Amino acid sequence: MKALTFSLLISLLFFCACQKNKPVPVSDNFDLVQLADGVYACINKTGGKAICNAGIVDLGDATLVFDPFLSPVVAEELLRAIEALGLPPVKYVVNSHYHNDHIRGNQVFSDEVKIISTPATAELIRKHEPQELEAEKGYAPRQRAFFDSLVQHYSGDTTARPYQALKMWQAYFEVLTESIGNIKTRVPNTLFEKKKTLEGTNRAVELYCFGKGHTTGDLVMYVPDQEILFSGDLVFVGMHPYMADGFAGEWLSYLDTLQNFDTKHLVPGHGDVSTPAAIPVMKDYLKMVDQKARILVDAGLPESSVDTVRIPEPYDKWWFDRFFNINMHFMYGRFSQKADN
Repeated sequence: MKALTFSLLISLLFFCACQKNKPVPVSDNFDLVQLADGVYACINKTGGKAICNAGIVDLGDATLVFDPFLSPVVAEELLRAIEALGLPPVKYVVNSHYHNDHIRGNQVFSDEVKIISTPATAELIRKHEPQELEAEKGYAPRQRAFFDSLVQHYSGDTTARPYQALKMWQAYFEVLTESIGNIKTRVPNTLFEKKKTLEGTNRAVELYCFGKGHTTGDLVMYVPDQEILFSGDLVFVGMHPYMADGFAGEWLSYLDTLQNFDTKHLVPGHGDVSTPAAIPVMKDYLKMVDQKARILVDAGLPESSVDTVRIPEPYDKWWFDRFFNINMHFMYGRFSQKADN
């Protein structure tokens, strides 16, 4: 009897070890980067359909997902990765802000999962998602066809940046097109204003909102035991941020606050895993756009002059370069309104 019991125990331990070490599915859409024991960054691949970066944190008795991608199909891949890693069931999903690429994966999680955001983000999702989904029915298929054609007829080096940039936008509009009629907006149901701590049996994570920034209600997630900061779109790495829903002055103050965190790893909303050094780089970019837009307004030049401004170094090497012109027009409009008042 003792021999049988020992044999069963060994078999159980072997089974558990195999479950814990099952190979993680390789995704065409994101790279799974282990930052610490039980903490992972899911980094969108160039041309991948995740679009934004996500995070996975093992709390001990539950798993937390941060920003579950644009595509519900890729969010399902994320769930399979969590299962393959042998992590506990997902209990929390965190939305850093309301933009579609960070929230549409919400729908793949069970009804018992708590979707967490700031009140401002929840309200913006409730307000904007129906409008955006309706608009996408018109423009997304056209844009997909446009980028499909550019990719199909591209004759240059397919490993070069111009081609990879086309693949990036092709993937984005492909996801939007494939999602038409398949998105079920899930508004966050667990809200907080300034700080929320989620306690697990192994670790806690801290959620913070320090006001306006990239949007009206951005939050960040901090894993204190490993000094890991998930910044959402308050920080982009090697990519132009999208400023047109933001508040440049408040954004800079928000970044000042983030520099006070003890951080070893910083996971941006877009771009590769970095360090706290990414924060002053982001600040410099915001200041650069601010300054260039102010110069045009102060000189009395028309808004069309924005289109003559070239991207300066080193930002001319960054991805999402089309956002530079959008950002310039946005800031020009802001300063023009102030000048008229």
